[in-house]
Amino acid sequence: MARPRRPIASVINASLTALALVGLFVVQAYFVGGAVGLMPAAHAEMPAFAAADVPDGPIMVDYCSEAVAAHDPGNPSGRTSTSVELDDAWFAGDSRRYHHGIATNCAVLSAVCNSESHFYSGSGDRIPYAERALSALGFSQVRTDSYELRSAVLDQLAALVNGSHDVAAYTFANRRIETARHGDAAAGGSSSSSPVTGSSPETLVFVGIRGSYGAEWVSNFNLPDAASPDADHRGFKTAEQEVAQALERYLDEIGADPARTRILVTGHSRGGAIANLLAADLIDRADGPGALASADAIYAYTFAAPCPTKSANQGDDAYAGIFNIVNPSDLVPQLPLPAWGYGRYGTTVELPGYASTRFASSLALMQQAYQANTGLLDSYSPDALERLDSFDAQASQSLPTLESLLNPFGIFTAVRELLEVDLGLAFTSHCPDTYIAWMQAVDARALSFTQRA
Repeated sequence: MARPRRPIASVINASLTALALVGLFVVQAYFVGGAVGLMPAAHAEMPAFAAADVPDGPIMVDYCSEAVAAHDPGNPSGRTSTSVELDDAWFAGDSRRYHHGIATNCAVLSAVCNSESHFYSGSGDRIPYAERALSALGFSQVRTDSYELRSAVLDQLAALVNGSHDVAAYTFANRRIETARHGDAAAGGSSSSSPVTGSSPETLVFVGIRGSYGAEWVSNFNLPDAASPDADHRGFKTAEQEVAQALERYLDEIGADPARTRILVTGHSRGGAIANLLAADLIDRADGPGALASADAIYAYTFAAPCPTKSANQGDDAYAGIFNIVNPSDLVPQLPLPAWGYGRYGTTVELPGYASTRFASSLALMQQAYQANTGLLDSYSPDALERLDSFDAQASQSLPTLESLLNPFGIFTAVRELLEVDLGLAFTSHCPDTYIAWMQAVDARALSFTQRA
């Protein structure tokens, strides 16, 4: 008696299931093999001029522009360049005072750290952007190993399979600086009131954290439990804890003395949120035995950072020196909504917005800087900015609590709010090119400073 033939659909489904299982096994094996060193992985090497002296004045560095990549088919990585500078004298003062020079150049370096992914992705232009830029600025011992298993397409599939997407890639580097340091206070204390003792060498450690990449986008929605009202954003906090542990090992490796170490932390978008939590963590540790630097030696400048915490202490004076630069026309820093209790540690520094008295006089200068950096005219339409600027206020009325999203009507409302804004302009307002151009075009007098109470 002949055996009944299986329907063709069942055969196809079984084959697809088998392929999916094999694919998952291959991804898992690749991830584990890479993690334990059995799989070959590319390592970015320091350029030959890594030991060069600190440049006297600005230099040109390369980074990858999303705007250029979108408009120039012949330049898929969007490679472009702009000037950057880090003067030793900028780090002689208390880190809790805003410094526009440090902030402006951190806007560029955060874009450089995002660009490093092109080297490790296996499909980019294979340029070690971070190593080139930081070594040209006089830094040594640049570490970008965290990009190795977090940049290629297969890396992202592995992260989803393994549930290891609550991570970030990050760059460490250090250089010796000569500063007029206040006193010789212990690492855990503040020395801002001590007399200046003269110039002496210290270690400046750079920490740059990459923004959202691949599977890490899933982590952006890993919010705190509703039962933990004071909790940090889980996805950002998990990544921050890894960066903090890696930084501690790095400082131990280079023999950094906490009493003579200054730490510069930066990042854009998701990287900015993680940098915000890291800076708060370093400040919290500054008074204890686990201090990595004194509180007045922790410089933190974030860009376009979403709100990573519901902590009731986020507005404490201790964090006032964490400067979070935001574009009022950028949706990302408005999320998760402040109405839900979310915010950032430290001080919010707003670029000129549509409603600002400085906007009209500053816009042309920003557009000039944008064109100089990218070769493009920015797509800013002042008439469309008002809706972006007021997005959080409008959304807060429609979605007063996080729980508002947990039903079909809430989801419909959220989609409706997003459809009412110019998403192309929202992208332009968020991209690093726009932040870099604004920072290069204005000075501190055009910015507004708000510390959340």
